[in-house]
Amino acid sequence: MKTNKLNGVLLKKAIIGAVNYLILNKEEVNALNVFPVPDGDTGTNMSLTAKSSLKQVELVEKDEYIEEIAKAAARGSLMGARGNSGVILSQLLRGFSEGLEGLSEASIEELAYAFKRASETTYKAVMKPTEGTILTVGRETADFAVKSFKQYDDILIFLKDVIVEANKSLDKTPEKLQVLKDAGVVDAGGKGLVVLLEGAYKALNGENIENVEDDDILKKKAQKEVSFKPVNEDIKYGYCTEFIINTDYNDLNSFKNKLAKLGDSLLVVGGEGTGLIKVHVHTNNPGKALEYGVELGGLQDIKIDNMRYQHREILFDEADVAKAQSEEENKIDKKYSFISVSIGKGINEVFKSLGVDYIVEGGQTMNPSTEDFLNAIDNVSGENVFILPNNGNIILAAEQARDLSERNIYVIGTKSIPQGVAGLLSFDYEADLDKNIENINSAIKDVISAQVTYAVRDTQINGKDISEGDIIGLSGKEILSCNEDIKTTTVELIENLINDDISMITLYRGEDVGKEDAQELLEELQEKYTDLDIDLIDGLQPLYYYIISLE
Repeated sequence: MKTNKLNGVLLKKAIIGAVNYLILNKEEVNALNVFPVPDGDTGTNMSLTAKSSLKQVELVEKDEYIEEIAKAAARGSLMGARGNSGVILSQLLRGFSEGLEGLSEASIEELAYAFKRASETTYKAVMKPTEGTILTVGRETADFAVKSFKQYDDILIFLKDVIVEANKSLDKTPEKLQVLKDAGVVDAGGKGLVVLLEGAYKALNGENIENVEDDDILKKKAQKEVSFKPVNEDIKYGYCTEFIINTDYNDLNSFKNKLAKLGDSLLVVGGEGTGLIKVHVHTNNPGKALEYGVELGGLQDIKIDNMRYQHREILFDEADVAKAQSEEENKIDKKYSFISVSIGKGINEVFKSLGVDYIVEGGQTMNPSTEDFLNAIDNVSGENVFILPNNGNIILAAEQARDLSERNIYVIGTKSIPQGVAGLLSFDYEADLDKNIENINSAIKDVISAQVTYAVRDTQINGKDISEGDIIGLSGKEILSCNEDIKTTTVELIENLINDDISMITLYRGEDVGKEDAQELLEELQEKYTDLDIDLIDGLQPLYYYIISLE
């Protein structure tokens, strides 16, 4: 049946279809990684971000109003954003929501301009926008919508043609970005956006899209094994209380002062036009905390745990377990705190030995969310908090958490584990803040990072023919070596990176490399480069046989 208006009920239906369709096709999106390495996670990141968005949408009671559904989608994606693609998706939804503000239903014209607002918001969110990415697909799609909406009197036909244009834009991304052309793929983020639009259209057109509740990664948080037994009865505040308030209230300081009288470990984030406030507090009176919250707006995601009992949720993320069990007061008791993203038991230990206060588990294939960083910030007590993302795909989520927090947060643009280590080694606790930021940024520029992994597909890059299963060595955006065995590839990779300024090489052994094999590689490199200090550390990281630091 023809319709020229989109209300909240229809938008909700469209979002459900879009999210489920993206989850069904996330591996196709993951496979579009420019490099043929086993860390293609764009589809996973966008799916997890979209799923977080959908969770908020499904809680909206007045779903006939389109602005309420759009706001809920934006709120959910803000906290759940993972990876660069997830953060950009959250900004798309934020802009789309702003474009529908004040509307109970949207005309085709209003929908077109909401697309335009969404695109403009994503460009503002990225410091150096790159064409040939999801940004381009969003912009060109929105431009078509704004230019053409007068030709349509049926939203379905309009949306169908919008998707045609989105696919045309996606197909042209390799012409705008050479690395895509060289790899023979279209942009993964752009593909994810197209899949979302296609899922929305299919749902509105009456197609039943499978509800993907048992997706492996998304399932992880839903499963738990709980056991209880009495533990420390002397805990001062026994109830870990968490909830989200749907509200436009922005005076967070007044609200925090009110809650602070009830207990400790207080975290209040949000406000500033986000439409929600997230609360975490340890208290003996959770009912009073909820009462204060409901004075500001509707409550959702209410969670109260009795900390006087051992409550172990085995399949929850370690960050979630640590937060639920934390008894430390949220107070400022030192000048600096460090939060580092890390993966691998050995690498975690390295960061802890260098003074990192809180490890956010993650990296390739599983990027931490904005909320993961907010939880980490809540668990450190420094006046100034440094975040080391150690992965280029995690920086935007860390920056989004910084912008939501009222603490003094400094996100350092570390794109690798070696850069994170170098930054920490350069830190001088006696120096002032500005000098330390300068030292860290200088140190990370002086380290060369490299990795050895395996190819997940056949490809040709920089004149190299690479077959699935080949061992490849890469640094930055270049594949520098490719062979059938790990040692030969690693030696060749280092040969291509070594220069007269290098005095030290550090090898971080991955979990899939035997100790004897790593020792054999170390001895060969020590014989080859007798004037260099070469160290071997058991990093035990997944996916990468070796992570290499050259300084």
